[in-house]
Amino acid sequence: MNSGKIIIPALTPFRNQQIDPEAVEVMTEYAKKNRFDGLFAGSSTGGVAALSYKKHKEVLKIYMDKISGDVTPLAGISRNDLDETTSLGREAVDFGYKTIVLINPYYHNYSDKTFLSYFGSVLENVDADFYLYNNPGLTGKNLKPEVVSMLHDKYSNVKGVKESSGDLDTFSKFLAIKGLEVFQGKDTLLHDSMKMGATGGICSSANFSLNTLKIAKGTPDAGESAAKIKELMKIVSAYENPVIHNYLFRKYIIGETPSGYMRRPYSDLDSVPEDNIKSLL
Repeated sequence: MNSGKIIIPALTPFRNQQIDPEAVEVMTEYAKKNRFDGLFAGSSTGGVAALSYKKHKEVLKIYMDKISGDVTPLAGISRNDLDETTSLGREAVDFGYKTIVLINPYYHNYSDKTFLSYFGSVLENVDADFYLYNNPGLTGKNLKPEVVSMLHDKYSNVKGVKESSGDLDTFSKFLAIKGLEVFQGKDTLLHDSMKMGATGGICSSANFSLNTLKIAKGTPDAGESAAKIKELMKIVSAYENPVIHNYLFRKYIIGETPSGYMRRPYSDLDSVPEDNIKSLL
C-alpha cells in the first residue's frame, strides 16, 4: 500500500457563540505538528451549512491566518446560491487559498445538466484549483463519476474529488478517471481505498485522532488503526454531527473539560463513553 495524503476537514470551534481563534490556532498547530498534508476550512464537519455568508467567510479568513508550515490550506466555499458561492470563492483566493473544495447544491432535485452548469460557472470564475465533493448522504444527490469526468476534461483546474458516497464501486469509477486525484471521505473505508489506489483521505476523525493519518501513510500498524477507526466511528455516528467532533477535539486535543463550546441551535453533549473512545483514538 502506497503512502497517501490526509487532509483534515476542519471543525469550526465556537466559544460564547463566536468563532474561537485560540481553538483554531490549536487545530492548525495540531495539523502542523503531526504533519497532516492539508487543512480544509469550511467543511461539512465544520458545520458551514448552518452559517451565514458572513460567518462562513470569517471561518475561511481565520483559518488562513493561522495555518503555517507545510500544511496546505483548502477552502470550502459551497453555498446553495451560485452567486454567493462564486463570490466566496473569489474572497477565498484573495485570502490566499489556492485550492477550493466545492460540493454540489443540495435540497432541490437538481439534474446532471444543472450540476454541469453550476460547477462550470464557478470553475470559470474562480482562479484556483478545485476538488469536487460527492456526499449524497448530505446533499440527497450523487455527483456521478461521468459528470466529474466531463468537468475534468473541460476544466484544467479540476484536480480531484472527495468521494463520500460510501460505495467502493463508485469510488473505483472515480479512480478510473485519468489524472484525477481521488480522496476517500468515509473514515471506515480509507484502508480499503488506499489498497485500491486512492490519493488519500479527507476524514472527519482526523480532527481528534491520528489513526486515519497512519492508515494513509501505510505505517506498520495501519491495519490496527483501521480496526480502531471502525469501532470509533460506530460510537461517533450515534451523536449529533458536528457536536461530537467538537467535543472530542476539545477533550483530547485541547485537553479541556468541554463546556459552552457549541453555537445555537446546537448544545453541548450530555455524556460520552469516555473509556471506550479514549482507547480508540
